[in-house]
Amino acid sequence: MNPSFKKTALAAVVAGTFAAAGAPQVEANVVNVSWTGAFTMLGPGGTSVPNAGSNYAAGFYSTANGGSAGSTAFGWLGNRTPVSGTMSFDTSSGAGVATVNPFFFFGVTPGSGVNTSVARALGVSFQVIDTVGDMIGTMLFSWNGAGHSVSIVMNASGMLTNLGAAIGGGPSSTVSGVGVLAASENVNFGTTVTPVFFPMGPAPAATETMNTGPGCNGLTIATQVNAYTIATNMATLGTCTTGMTNDTIGGSPMTSPAFGGYNANFDILSVHFDSFVPPPAPVPVPAAVWLFGSGLVGLVGIARRKKKA
Repeated sequence: MNPSFKKTALAAVVAGTFAAAGAPQVEANVVNVSWTGAFTMLGPGGTSVPNAGSNYAAGFYSTANGGSAGSTAFGWLGNRTPVSGTMSFDTSSGAGVATVNPFFFFGVTPGSGVNTSVARALGVSFQVIDTVGDMIGTMLFSWNGAGHSVSIVMNASGMLTNLGAAIGGGPSSTVSGVGVLAASENVNFGTTVTPVFFPMGPAPAATETMNTGPGCNGLTIATQVNAYTIATNMATLGTCTTGMTNDTIGGSPMTSPAFGGYNANFDILSVHFDSFVPPPAPVPVPAAVWLFGSGLVGLVGIARRKKKA
């Protein structure tokens, strides 16, 4: 699979989803949302790699430690890792940038004072690559004193086809429970004798089994030029979409020495609309300028008539 990026076709499809929902597409250029989801690490063979349970069983996500109320009730704490962040999406270019809030991954019990196990995402960017709603994302993770490149292919059809309605509903409108199932949906976190599954259900943006091109890791796909424009880095996008393969395992294999061949899965389960930033309005030309211009034209006409005379 080597999808071709057609900007005009993509813009038409994205604009259509917003217009169909009655959202103010004319004004909405960059849409800002916050999101919550799950991080799942899969081994080279597709087996689950549960996070260190101590971080979550000890209540890291409880209200006492800055988590949301009731968050410890989720069945996948200690297996899938709760993650959250923000996203800005350009409805014209199909490009976006995002943040992922730092989270613990393997190692340290909260309160120990050792922070090497905290994963921090840097330079998160993504790009919609076809009219189905597939998008490619890239990021660099700072973890355990080193940087680890991550690239990913996601199906964002649930988010794209419903975001217009969320915008129409105003701030705090939510998109959830729609989209496709993530590739890690049926991963066994137990054993062959005692299988354990932690289903997530349809996700607005779900990780696929497609792998990005071999040269994609660590590259920045999109750049936020200003508050109302996010530009696609076309050379990078070409590198990421060239040589795509499908190994039937969720996520794209990582190349960093610490996680060689492992697959990072980020699934966005809920999208909360925050705001949109319209493009700048055309600057009106003052009436005095129009009068000056028309007067100047009149003077030129008079001068020409005098010259002929």
